[in-house]
Amino acid sequence: MKKYPSEMYAYTDPVTGASVKRLTSYRGNSNHLYFTNNCFYDNGKKIVFESDRDNAQNLFSLDLESGEIEQLTDLPVKPYPEEPALHEAFVDPVFDRCAFFADGKLFVIDLKTKALRPIYELPKGHFHHIISISCDGKHVLTSIYTADDTVLKGDRSLRAIWKSDPTSKILRIDIETGECEVVYEEKSFIAHVNASPTDKDILTFCHEGPWAEVDHRLWILDMKDPTPKKLHPCKSGECIGHEFWFADGSRVGYHGHDNGEKILGSLTTSGEDDRTYAFPFNTGHIFSLDGKLIVGDGGSASSVYLRLWTFEDGTYSEPVALCRHACSFKRQRAHVHPRITDDGRSVLYTSD
Repeated sequence: MKKYPSEMYAYTDPVTGASVKRLTSYRGNSNHLYFTNNCFYDNGKKIVFESDRDNAQNLFSLDLESGEIEQLTDLPVKPYPEEPALHEAFVDPVFDRCAFFADGKLFVIDLKTKALRPIYELPKGHFHHIISISCDGKHVLTSIYTADDTVLKGDRSLRAIWKSDPTSKILRIDIETGECEVVYEEKSFIAHVNASPTDKDILTFCHEGPWAEVDHRLWILDMKDPTPKKLHPCKSGECIGHEFWFADGSRVGYHGHDNGEKILGSLTTSGEDDRTYAFPFNTGHIFSLDGKLIVGDGGSASSVYLRLWTFEDGTYSEPVALCRHACSFKRQRAHVHPRITDDGRSVLYTSD
């Protein structure tokens, strides 16, 4: 596997004065993992990222101190849009290993030894969605779904999949043995399975599709008693999405709209203490460790700055620009997807 010298370049944002460090500069797409998926390992000293190098799409490791880059996978070249969705990989910080789907198989790579092994293969006629790893590092959690002819022939849009009314299954796959358990199944487009960061048996998932048209977006599942429960039942004219866990596992955050007015909120895993606030600011994906500091991506290429909000006196402050992200939003891998680092001192994001 190849190694690359540091591509880091540090500069000061000319408008905000923030210190910015560009991690990669290879002339090909590079991006961090999806914003709900951990990419940090080795006690936060390294990250796993996805990059197109030597005409192939693979996973790489980057040392945040030295900048050294090391290739982790050597996958066969696939033409777009058949390329693997490596941004959906998930890094397990407990045992420093990374799980990802490629060529219809679920792989796990040991980030210390670089040993790679398949542990699961998709059933014929099924597709996978984003993966997660339980907080004890023992299981991969994900959803798979069937597809009709429209989807199989290439229309992989969320609306097309949602309209096909697929049968979905939530899987728990043992990383050591590959044993697979179906923990929940229903006729709906299930996506965004997110493991609790503190409870190995708890996960959230969503009914994917147009936010205002799905029956209900946000669900929580205790795998010891696998009957899912609604979180934040929406009233007429209200819709939410982009859900994520707070770092301590106590709450789930979300944002959305209430009859045209933007909202932001969070609630406990029991569905109680549901705090929803007016949020009249432009943003798409948001992330927070605790709800006290929010980072948002601006929501579109026309809004080129990362923004920060703080919770003050029962409401969120006016946004403060952090730095220019200048990301195009042209496709999923070219979304900013900001994520606050575990120490709360930095924001990791993608820009093209």
